[in-house]
Amino acid sequence: MHRLLKATLCIILIFSYSSSFAIYESSTLLNDRFENYNRNAFRMNRTLDKNFIRPTTVFYVTYTPKPVRSVIQNLFNNLRDFVTLGNDILQLEGTSTMHNIMRIAINSTIGLVGLIDVSTSLGLPQEKNSFGKTFKAYGWKNSSYIVLPFLGPSTVRDAVGLIPDTFFNPTWWIIPKQNYISVGLFATNAINARSQYLDYDDVLDTSLDPYTTVRDFYLQGANESKPQTESSNDVDIDSLLNNDGKI
Repeated sequence: MHRLLKATLCIILIFSYSSSFAIYESSTLLNDRFENYNRNAFRMNRTLDKNFIRPTTVFYVTYTPKPVRSVIQNLFNNLRDFVTLGNDILQLEGTSTMHNIMRIAINSTIGLVGLIDVSTSLGLPQEKNSFGKTFKAYGWKNSSYIVLPFLGPSTVRDAVGLIPDTFFNPTWWIIPKQNYISVGLFATNAINARSQYLDYDDVLDTSLDPYTTVRDFYLQGANESKPQTESSNDVDIDSLLNNDGKI
């Protein structure tokens, strides 16, 4: 009787695990309708990363003192707060709007244009919002995974949202005609952002399928790994795209 009970429990556990894996796998496949294109873009991005971006990032981390890197990070975080604020307003998030107005006001003045993150030490940590989340708030719930050339993993919704987010960034208005400054800021921000993920390189290098690893990690972090229950007000804009995985 005891052995029968143990065998039954094992079968239940195996069945439960298999079912949950199948559900997760099917939901991931639903969100990766452009896998053929995505894999090609992923390979291109990895080649670019290995030959240029990562070596540059390692040089940056090795020869730039950590206090200087912190100042650079704070500066870009302060600029990023304007993007968050714009989307907080669009989403009618009153508490978050006031939170980020106070963050920007404090860091832009006492924090010397954002070079010092005074707000976090005062109990106002950074919150991140985007136009992709604004789309989501107004009905575009589920979106397909897509790999952007040079920019990396995203979803169709978040990729479209990058365009209006650009206009919320003060650099768009402060230096609209100084293209070399904009390119310099973008490159510096990209290298600084890449430095945050150097410790994960070994995980990808030892992964049997680096593409799947990055995709699943991104979708889980973005809360897109499982389709949400659709209501009559949900907008499925992704359905306007081809369903055969071609762009």
